[in-house]
Amino acid sequence: MLILRVILGTVALLFGGGFVVLALLGSAFRQSFGASGHGPLFIGLPAIGVAILFAAILFPGSRPLLHVAAVTALALAAFCLWQILAKGEAPLWIAVAYLAAWLLYYWLAAWRGVAAAS
Repeated sequence: MLILRVILGTVALLFGGGFVVLALLGSAFRQSFGASGHGPLFIGLPAIGVAILFAAILFPGSRPLLHVAAVTALALAAFCLWQILAKGEAPLWIAVAYLAAWLLYYWLAAWRGVAAAS
């Protein structure tokens, strides 16, 4: 369980931070050609989602936070699948795999102890 938390936390920090940096640089690059930059929702919502997932990894004892993060993970997975099907964004399969691993962590952290106690 600890190894899964470390892996998920490290990936969330690296890819979450990398996404924000690349989105900001990409927005500036787009604006240099006269195109409109990315809106704050394009950068902010996924970053907030990853921050919620990371917070649930840091504080696994907070069941309400785990449940909120699970809903966030499902919403992010739905968004990724929508982008894959609508625009053919194949690299988002990596995000779907990460979210599947995070949902496994959620099941282990939130429900495994409840099922064992029953």
